[in-house]
Amino acid sequence: MPPTLINKKTGEPAIEERTPPPEGYRIAIRLALVSITMLFLVLTSAYIFNHANRHPIVMPKVFWLSTFLIIASSLTMELARRSLKRRDERGYKLRLAITIALGLGFLMAQLAAWHQLVERGFYINSNFYKGDTYTRNFHSTYAYLFTGLHGVHLLGGLVALCYLALRAQGNWTMVRRRVSFDVTALYWHFLAGLWLYLLAFLFFWK
Repeated sequence: MPPTLINKKTGEPAIEERTPPPEGYRIAIRLALVSITMLFLVLTSAYIFNHANRHPIVMPKVFWLSTFLIIASSLTMELARRSLKRRDERGYKLRLAITIALGLGFLMAQLAAWHQLVERGFYINSNFYKGDTYTRNFHSTYAYLFTGLHGVHLLGGLVALCYLALRAQGNWTMVRRRVSFDVTALYWHFLAGLWLYLLAFLFFWK
């Protein structure tokens, strides 16, 4: 019989898990990333088809703060990975908590950016006057759609990060823990890259 894992803190048997680690985690996250990529590619195609960039909107300056926060969170995520690899539990939890805080800050900055857009008269169904008729400003619509969908996916990433931070160390094997962290980190880095793409596409592509 395989040896029973013991929780070093409580002295009680820890929950045994399958080894090697479930490759299904990696397969699932790759499928999820492909699905998200396809979603945004379809929306990008619709954006181009509707010539949404013909009526640009002013980019809220708070988006620069959003960019800084998500890049910083990606860096702290990698620092947390190194701490986990060294089995530095305190450093791992600290860096993971900082990543979560930066992610929450990113979402708050996005809400502030939406508020700035509304103050400037750019709404989800914003229109502009052209001749004797009003024409829909698709750029405004897509700006809310792209950033909103990105925010929803990032919220999902925050849920995964909180799960990693709150689950007791003795309740899973180190290998399973690392696999779970790696797939979450991959997802988080993907969202950081996706944000840079959206920022450039919405406000700098002509």
